[in-house]
Amino acid sequence: MTGFYHNQWNGSFDGTEEELALLLFRAADIVDNAISISGYTVKTVPQLWHDRVYKAVCAQADFIEAQGGAESLTESAYSSVTLGKFSYTKAASNASENTSGTSAEVLCPLAQSYLVPTGLLYRGVTVV
Repeated sequence: MTGFYHNQWNGSFDGTEEELALLLFRAADIVDNAISISGYTVKTVPQLWHDRVYKAVCAQADFIEAQGGAESLTESAYSSVTLGKFSYTKAASNASENTSGTSAEVLCPLAQSYLVPTGLLYRGVTVV
């Protein structure tokens, strides 16, 4: 996958190859979650969609890097916000509470735009 990132995607990640491999692995996990309903994974997708799926993984990797890198995937979401005189603080929660996660865990718009034409994101609802 790092070869595709450098040669076809022309990515500009300036970290080590190990860091890039980890970033691409995490990005592939997020893309796998997005396309899981199709029954395919990044590794098993048909050759017809191979380039689009790999481009989605590369776009997701760049997005994760822009959001703070692979470490940002394990950070919790914000706990307080202040806007002018308004301040909001999230109440303390226990470990079992379901959280929405960080923005880097979500499929980025560019990755989504590569996957939409393939039908891999289709969830089974058609409006007639």
